[in-house]
Amino acid sequence: MQGREVTFSVDPINEMVVIAAALAAGERAESFRKVAVRHPPDAFLATGHPPIWRAIREAHNRGLAPDPATLARLSCGEIDVAYLAELMHARPEVPDDATLKFSLDQLAWDRQKYVAVTGPIEALIEAISKSGDPERVRGLARAVSAAFDGWGDRKHLLDPNELVRAQIADMRERMVGRAIYPYGREAHLSGLDSYEENGEQKWRTQPGAKPGLVTVITGVPGAGKSSFVARIVLAQIRMRRKVLYGAWEMTGGVTLELLAVMSLGWSRSDMSVGRFRGGQFTNVQLRELETRMNLIAEHVTFMANPFRRTTGGGRASNERNLDIVHGYLADSGCSVFVADLWKRCLVETRPDDEEEALYRQQAMLEELGVHGILVQQQRSKDVEQRPDKRPTREGIKGSGAWTEVPDTILGVHRPALWKPVTDNVLEVIFLKQRYGKWPIAVEFDWDAELGMISGGRKIDYEMMGGGGSNNDLDASLRTKSDAGKKGRGWR
Repeated sequence: MQGREVTFSVDPINEMVVIAAALAAGERAESFRKVAVRHPPDAFLATGHPPIWRAIREAHNRGLAPDPATLARLSCGEIDVAYLAELMHARPEVPDDATLKFSLDQLAWDRQKYVAVTGPIEALIEAISKSGDPERVRGLARAVSAAFDGWGDRKHLLDPNELVRAQIADMRERMVGRAIYPYGREAHLSGLDSYEENGEQKWRTQPGAKPGLVTVITGVPGAGKSSFVARIVLAQIRMRRKVLYGAWEMTGGVTLELLAVMSLGWSRSDMSVGRFRGGQFTNVQLRELETRMNLIAEHVTFMANPFRRTTGGGRASNERNLDIVHGYLADSGCSVFVADLWKRCLVETRPDDEEEALYRQQAMLEELGVHGILVQQQRSKDVEQRPDKRPTREGIKGSGAWTEVPDTILGVHRPALWKPVTDNVLEVIFLKQRYGKWPIAVEFDWDAELGMISGGRKIDYEMMGGGGSNNDLDASLRTKSDAGKKGRGWR
């Protein structure tokens, strides 16, 4: 008896509805979230749709409107602009919630049918046709049934064809210079991400604040971490990236005011006492501050600390708190998530519990395509006992996962915190870059009154042991400026 070949026919209509909804939603975070930006490109099976969805997700990550021309540029020409224009013309509005939910559910179901047909069903037919071992046939028959159970939760079996396409698309991004996602930009953190050599721009950060990756910023209390993070946030919103700010050390209002004051170039000391450049703070300045705060709030959503509050009878746990974080990440539609201080979301802080929580945080950021900036303290007592006070990987408070999980670790150091010198230098040390060069030390001009960080320049250094770990990865740095001068903050 001749068997019949199993084929899977793709109905592109449902995928067209979802893509059209994303196009109609534009930059509106809430609407875009409803069309499930978390769906990977390989959820789309019709020819030409995966590169469209990749470009839509990339536009979202970069804070760009997903219009046909922009998507065509982001896809390096893979997308048919005329086809996108037709979709937008046919469906100019985002569907109602019920219709959209049906389309998203159908998208996941179609994907699972494809996985089942090309996986266990195909293998079962082959085993039957070859008179395979009975146990093997029965096992595959059970696998067919299991393939359709819990289908909505299984999205991590990678399509090899899509894997190749995605890597080639990523290589195209690198070829046209879009592989780097800067932490700073222009005057905000000049010299952090790149430097010029022989007229050519070269990158220190690789790939920087890329969606789905994790950056840890560490230092002792008072080292300048909050100011450094604030400068990164201001730079991100200038690049039209939406930020969710977990203001768990300072309140959301204080953090928003800090961002606005730093953006305006005003004295933080003056603001703390309601003065302006030594004189009376007037309604004119108040309106200017209010206008700037409103402008920043359009791009930065603040999340108050919801932890260690009443639980409504439920027992608080790391899992419950991370579920809360996951919900806020999804609801905000953010591209960048700042957690200051991240450890405040934990209930259980034993090393194993903290490690598991960090890996869970990493997984949700990867799933949602969000870059995470987690702020964590150095162990102050350990630093006080070392001759060199600069932050190290080994000195990060907590479990070893703090060095394993992050893709980038940046240590912030103010020499004036430890020595009787002028407080005009801030150092940022690259303690880890999974995809780039490290360790690197960058020295900045620092104005504590304005929170201004500028003029970044690489500092020459030589590794030496004795101050911390003997491991080269965690050794302290002895530095001098690459201009041939001694570092001004520690002469």
